[in-house]
Amino acid sequence: MRSPSFLRKRFFVPLLALCVSLTVSCQLETPPGDPLTVTTRLVTLLEDPSDDVRRTAALSLGKIGHAAGATALVQALSDPDSQVREYSAWALGQIGEEVSAPAVIGLVESLRDEHHAVKRAAARALGNVSPGQSMIALLTEALAVGPVGSRRAVVEALMQLEPKDAYFDLQKALTDSDPLVRQGALAALGELADRRALVDFRQRLLFDEDAGVRAEAAYRLGKLGDAEDVPTLELAANHDPTPTVRLWANWAKASITGEEGT
Repeated sequence: MRSPSFLRKRFFVPLLALCVSLTVSCQLETPPGDPLTVTTRLVTLLEDPSDDVRRTAALSLGKIGHAAGATALVQALSDPDSQVREYSAWALGQIGEEVSAPAVIGLVESLRDEHHAVKRAAARALGNVSPGQSMIALLTEALAVGPVGSRRAVVEALMQLEPKDAYFDLQKALTDSDPLVRQGALAALGELADRRALVDFRQRLLFDEDAGVRAEAAYRLGKLGDAEDVPTLELAANHDPTPTVRLWANWAKASITGEEGT
């Protein structure tokens, strides 16, 4: 069974072929086999007055994935068009570990974007770059004091990065007022595979008011727990008011005991 976590949904952006529209192809005179030259031309299109041209340029830069486009893509994270910002964040993620520190900072700042799609693209991109200590510090700060949309995006980024130094920050996030942040923090702690979190998983399963959080806790116990967690799972399987939580509790118990779930 797949995790109930909202974080398990895969972010997808259609990759447009290079020079896919007239807005781009008519302006490229160099063969697509020259990534650096094509990247240089595409960078100029990120300043085009047409939203469609800038969107296509950002997507094409992501398809090429050349580090020479990173600086312009960072600037495009402030574009007035939300899709340009979203595609620029995605493109930076495709460049990956070659991006510079300013690019990482720009992506962290994009976690505060007013548009959810931009936040998710930035979180995914951060998962593809090297998780240096300075970036983790920026993320955990945003997790502690950022607005709710940013906190949701941060826990997703931390789940992908799996930074062990963020354990206590994620643990604190389990008491966040937003249930999706709590669920994301559980998922991120689960990805760390740190057995200290088992106590937190049990508490969230039995006492969290949100069914999604309780289901996530059951799933994480099934992945990381042992015989000591079976009584907690049995209690949830028999008494939780939400059928989905009972289902995951039974699955987790079966995963630990090796018995067929009911």
